[in-house]
Amino acid sequence: MRLLNVALIILTGLATVAGYLQEKKRLATIRALPAARARDLYDVAQKRRERVMIAVTVMLGLGAAAAVLVRVFA
Repeated sequence: MRLLNVALIILTGLATVAGYLQEKKRLATIRALPAARARDLYDVAQKRRERVMIAVTVMLGLGAAAAVLVRVFA
């Protein structure tokens, strides 16, 4: 169990560092572009993030509804 906790902490740390480096690269790319192109790139990324958040919300809602139905009809 202790080994599992250490592995989870290491994986979480690696994911955090990877996210930071990815964001740093994205910002450097945006800064290197002309203003209009940077705005377009930002807008496209923002729409993609919104779609992902909608999908996650829908999946969590469906999971919650399924859990309630299982609990009610069990």
